[in-house]
Amino acid sequence: MAWFNQLPPRTVEAFEQLSQRFLHHFAINKRYPKTASYLCTIVQREHEGLREYVQRFSEAVLEVPHVDSGLLASIMQQNLRSSKFEELISDKPTATQDEFLARAEKYIRIEEIADTRPMTLMKRRSTEEEEVMPPKVERGRRERKHMPPNNLAHYMPLSVPRAEILAIAKHKV
Repeated sequence: MAWFNQLPPRTVEAFEQLSQRFLHHFAINKRYPKTASYLCTIVQREHEGLREYVQRFSEAVLEVPHVDSGLLASIMQQNLRSSKFEELISDKPTATQDEFLARAEKYIRIEEIADTRPMTLMKRRSTEEEEVMPPKVERGRRERKHMPPNNLAHYMPLSVPRAEILAIAKHKV
């Protein structure tokens, strides 16, 4: 309303002129749809776990309409940080996003199981390894957050594109 009140008197002669001024003034506020190239900027951060990266990428995908599943899988694979999972996935690349997510979920579960093993078992193994093998050079390991397991193992494939679901959800709000 402040913008309208600041218009000099008698400078608008027709509704079309008013609408053009309005559009020019508020054009900066328009939200433009993101493209697939935006997804290339979503890379796995240095201390970010695979689960967090997949969640962040999946949220970003919702902002990009109509992206091919194969392209999504390719972008996700390229944006992985160097890790065991990245090595596994590069040996046999996935063809679709669903295939990538299924393999990622398996790897995440394996990581979480390894993280939740009792410390006594790990201590016993480490002392046995020290006796048998010479000490290894430490490579900067990252600390892992202990998070509850996510039950993404059983999901139903979508029958409509995500963009359509998002559009329906936006209309309900």
